[in-house]
Amino acid sequence: MLMTDSPVTQISTQLDCPASNEELNRMLCAAVVSKSFRSMLIANPEIAASSSYQGESFNLSDEDRSWLTSNRPASLVDFAANLVTYQQKSGIESRVKLPVEPVPQFVRVN
Repeated sequence: MLMTDSPVTQISTQLDCPASNEELNRMLCAAVVSKSFRSMLIANPEIAASSSYQGESFNLSDEDRSWLTSNRPASLVDFAANLVTYQQKSGIESRVKLPVEPVPQFVRVN
């Protein structure tokens, strides 16, 4: 019998998250599905921005590239949180909803 405790996040409210440059969102998606790209993005975002993923290059605006190169996340979660903050400050019309108050709970798997 396998028993693990893992946190579960509940969404109690919603927050509008403006979509800035879609290229940053594409980079986040690539980091989610590729461990090697994720490691590169966290360790050296300049190289990640200038490289391509699956043959597709990233066409970042000067403003987005500046944000990316100044961003030094410790993890992908940090990168995503920083991206949400950056997009909120940009004031572009919102299209994405994200949880505001995650509520940690523990689930037992039997």
